Amino acid sequence: MIESITAVFKTLSTAAGTLKAFKELIKNNRGNSRALLEEIKENAGLCWLVAERGTDPLKIVPELATDEFNKIIRTEFQFNSMKRRKIKSNVFLEQAGLASFKGKNTEYLVENIYDRIKELKRIYRVDKNNQRIRWKTRIFNLQKRMLLLIIHLSS
Repeated sequence: MIESITAVFKTLSTAAGTLKAFKELIKNNRGNSRALLEEIKENAGLCWLVAERGTDPLKIVPELATDEFNKIIRTEFQFNSMKRRKIKSNVFLEQAGLASFKGKNTEYLVENIYDRIKELKRIYRVDKNNQRIRWKTRIFNLQKRMLLLIIHLSS
């Protein structure tokens, strides 16, 4: 188990690896799950622009998408149907500072990702020039949650 988590972690350490992992997940899903994963893949790609290319986080925040999520939450879609098991403890959780997600379900993680995106967009609209806001750190924390989702859904 540890070996597979380590392999996934190495695979996800680049934008190309992350997008490839998302493509595998998307290929195995249909309907709302597929649409949601496509949206998260796009958001993850935007986060990688900050991480790999040094793009200004303030340029990507307004580009982060929530349309599919907002559409899906109006239905009776069960996020846990994407993966029924709870999030297991693994090396990535500890290294990324995400230990609080251990034992949580898929729905909790997906909602947390979108809560973060919506919070970023709200702060951007109201107070984007506040010097105390560490935009890069917030983007990286969002990115870690999306990587955790890939690990969780792939395991």
